[in-house]
This record gives sequence, C-alpha cells and structure tokens, in this order.
Amino acid sequence: MKHIWYSLVLIASIPLIALAIEPTNPPGVCDRFIGESEAKACQEKMQNNQNVDWYAVTVCNLQKDDQQFWKCFDSIQNQAFNPGSLDKCGEETEMTDAQRLSCMDSARSDRKPASQNANYQSLKVKKGK
Repeated sequence: MKHIWYSLVLIASIPLIALAIEPTNPPGVCDRFIGESEAKACQEKMQNNQNVDWYAVTVCNLQKDDQQFWKCFDSIQNQAFNPGSLDKCGEETEMTDAQRLSCMDSARSDRKPASQNANYQSLKVKKGK
C-alpha cells in the first residue's frame, strides 16, 4: 500500500514538473522570424553563441517584439541566472516586454560556471557480477 501511495504522488507531480521552463533548442529560436534574411542572421548568431544560458533564451523568446527579443538576448550574454526567479519570468504570460526584461535583470545570479581547467575526478563504473 505504501508503494502505491508513493506512485500516485509521483504521477500527480508530473504536471508540476512539466510547468518548469525548458531550454530552447538554439535553432528553434529563429522560428520567430518570418523573413529569410532575418532567420539566416539569427541562425548565424545562434551558432556562434556559446556563452548564453539557454533557459534564459527561452524566456527572452517570449518577448513579443523582435527588437525586444534581441535586446533581451544581448543582455543575457555571459550571465548566470537563479533558476527559480527565471522560471517566474517565464511563467507570467501577461508581462509586457519591458516587464519581462526587468524580471530577467532581477533573476541574475552571481554563480559562475565551472572552470574549463578544473581537474575533475574521473568516474569509474564497476559492473556487478
């Protein structure tokens, strides 16, 4: 009976997990542009951009105006964000572009990504017999 209860709780929590923002596939961002030249320019910018938090791009993609999207995109370069605060910026559908940009500014975090030169301990998987 205890296992059934846990299973029901897990199943009930799936919709809550699904509400969290998901990282945008970089080429998918460019679907917002109708013009071929705009879409191509966007594709090039996405390919050459490795210093961006793709969860934050998902929130920027909610901007209604394309110029506001680029303003948001440029503002998140090399920035880290608090996931909970970022989620709040993405879940509010009635925000104006200016409000969403302000929300993004308040979601910034001082956490830094791991160093590229870090000396990590290698993971060794032992198979059981």
